[in-house]
Amino acid sequence: MKPIDSQENLIKCICGRCPLYTDCNRGKKEGLFCARQKSVCPLDNTKMCICGACPVYDENKLAGGYFCIKEISEQ
Repeated sequence: MKPIDSQENLIKCICGRCPLYTDCNRGKKEGLFCARQKSVCPLDNTKMCICGACPVYDENKLAGGYFCIKEISEQ
């Protein structure tokens, strides 16, 4: 299930520490991709995804990763 887009989850979010996260993402105030939508910024999918290390990922029993590129599907 897609996580709730909330301030509580945003505080737990580690997107800003991800190697894929760029100045473009910062400028657009993007994050919490697992609860929102994929990024509008160009991202390098050869870099390591850290979604699996995120508390929001674990608490919501998510699978997969690269939500910033692929967007999470509703389950």
